[in-house]
Amino acid sequence: MSGLTVVISFLLATASSHAQISPKELTLAGVSDCFREAISTSSVEENGSVVIFYCSAAKAKTLYGFLGRKVRAETVQDSNGKFENRQFGNSACYHRIEDPNGKATDDFRCDLILMLGDALSD
Repeated sequence: MSGLTVVISFLLATASSHAQISPKELTLAGVSDCFREAISTSSVEENGSVVIFYCSAAKAKTLYGFLGRKVRAETVQDSNGKFENRQFGNSACYHRIEDPNGKATDDFRCDLILMLGDALSD
C-alpha cells in the first residue's frame, strides 16, 4: 500500500509541475481579457492608423498586477488625480490612487494601443 502512495504522490507532483503557468503567460492572458472586455463593452476608439482598446475595473486591475512582475510603476500627478502608471510598449495600465481633491481611490484602467499602420487606415 505504501508503494502505491509513493507512486500517486509522484504522479501528483509531476502533474502539478506541468500545470504551472509562467508570468509571461499570465500577462498575455490578462492582455487578452482586456481586449475581450473592450470589444464586448464597445470601449474601442479608432484614430487613424491607431486603435485603442480600454478596459477597467477587475480586468485592468488583474493586468496591472501581472505587469508588476516586470514593469515598475511611475507615480504621476495631474488634474485627474494621482496615478501609478505601468507602461509597456505603446500601451499602459493606470492605478488612480487619489482623486483630484486628494481623496484616496483605488481605480484601474488599461489602454491597449494597436498600431495598424497606413495599409489598414482609411
